[in-house]
Amino acid sequence: MHIDQSQKRAHTSTELTLDDVDLCTSAFIRMHRHPIMALDVGCANILACHVNLFLGTIAPLIPRRPDLKPLVERALKGEVMGNFLLTEVGHGLDILGLETVAEKVEDGFILHTPNSSACKFMPPTMPHPVIPKVAIVFARLMVGKDDRGIHPFLLPTSYPGRMHSRVSAVLLPPRNGTCALDYALTSFDQVKLPPSAFLGADYLSVTDHHALLKQYIRRITLGQICIPMVAVTGIKLTACIGVDYSYRRHVQGTRGDKFPIMSFRTQQLPVLYSVAVAHVLDAWSNNVAQALESRVVEGDVLQGMATIFKTTVCRFTVQSYREVAERLGAQGTFGHNFVSRIEMDMRGLVIAEGDVTTIAIRLFSELLQRKYTLPQCTHEGTLLEKHARGVYNRCAQLLGGLPDGHRDPLFNALVLPQCERGVLALGCSYAYSCALDAGVPRVLLDLFECAAIRMDPAWYTEVEGIGEMERIMREHRAVTAMLPHVQELADGLKIRHVIPVPILSDAAWDAWVESLVHKKEALSHFFGPSPARL
Repeated sequence: MHIDQSQKRAHTSTELTLDDVDLCTSAFIRMHRHPIMALDVGCANILACHVNLFLGTIAPLIPRRPDLKPLVERALKGEVMGNFLLTEVGHGLDILGLETVAEKVEDGFILHTPNSSACKFMPPTMPHPVIPKVAIVFARLMVGKDDRGIHPFLLPTSYPGRMHSRVSAVLLPPRNGTCALDYALTSFDQVKLPPSAFLGADYLSVTDHHALLKQYIRRITLGQICIPMVAVTGIKLTACIGVDYSYRRHVQGTRGDKFPIMSFRTQQLPVLYSVAVAHVLDAWSNNVAQALESRVVEGDVLQGMATIFKTTVCRFTVQSYREVAERLGAQGTFGHNFVSRIEMDMRGLVIAEGDVTTIAIRLFSELLQRKYTLPQCTHEGTLLEKHARGVYNRCAQLLGGLPDGHRDPLFNALVLPQCERGVLALGCSYAYSCALDAGVPRVLLDLFECAAIRMDPAWYTEVEGIGEMERIMREHRAVTAMLPHVQELADGLKIRHVIPVPILSDAAWDAWVESLVHKKEALSHFFGPSPARL
């Protein structure tokens, strides 16, 4: 996927109002669930920065900052593209350690990057040939020698075809196998900012800088919900590709008869798992979208539910992408067939907006310390709910036996490695309950249950007595029941019509090969005849 194509799509694909962004309306959520977001994750990344983080951070400021409205209106039209510069290369998720400085001066601020470890990392800040870019930059506000905490500042970073004279962007090498984007290292050299560049609260009256920073970056929580929705669309596409290719591709037996590779259980397992996971996660996504739009959860509970959603969706989908891609053979290694590319893109999104392991540690630790509680599953007593409760209770018992509680060295050694497992168990339980409420067919629920058991087989063996042979037989029964209906179930994902990959059908393959021939002829005309063979 070419970077110019991703940028063009991003600049022309938003038809949102400021209220859509601010209130997370159905239109905002639909944008993230649109198939193009999975087919072109470069476009999805641009819009994640521009719409959710940049516009989403500015939207609630408009009542007290009406001077920002013209910029917002241009940004909503795609006439200006926004970025959100928080993470520094030397600090990662340790945002309290940020070193970028905004020094208060009489007529504004001076923004400066003091050293190489303070460079802002990843956001696509390279200049666009036509469209200017602006950014919300997080910096440590210094008033004289007093550190007044970390606050957001607004500034232009580039104009059409060129950078701001005191802003530097160094283009990073492309991430292997992904949709290309102009990821960069961004730094500031004594950039003079007017007083209006300050987007924060009254820094003279702030007493809890950490709480204020959490408020500033609240849109990251919404990103932890929206990004996984792209992954869910990706697994729906992957499931359809896997099903169609597995029935299209035939092998010949010793007697000369041909049969589809879907005849083999080794082909059926990853493909059918992907279909089951796609249906269950899609049903859960619908539930999460409704909760987000209706604002039934807020604050720490919203953060917790976002962490569970992102952790579960990312872990299930990345595993399924990899397994299906392998069963596509050599075709699965090419980006134009989608699956290997979405896997690499999603491996990046596992890290984006807070990496899964770190946010899972924070959530599960807080739950174990009973700082707050999360909503109960609508279906208590299911096998997956028992698992979630069992993992939590075991870790809580372990924590209770530590002399120094969560500050005990054994908490780091014994409990921290269990945190993601505990969060994933909660996610499996929530997803299964939502799918049950949504009327997802039993054959899909049974196979999703098998997928969840695969994630933590030791617990199910030890506590529920589901040993290896029993697990295999459960899987066998679920796959056998689902197989006759798999093409119909893939149709039910309602996404096949947008899949552009050449291996989906003979007609698509022939057309794609023909396009390669024309491309070769065009290149030959441009570069001259090919050199003679040795």
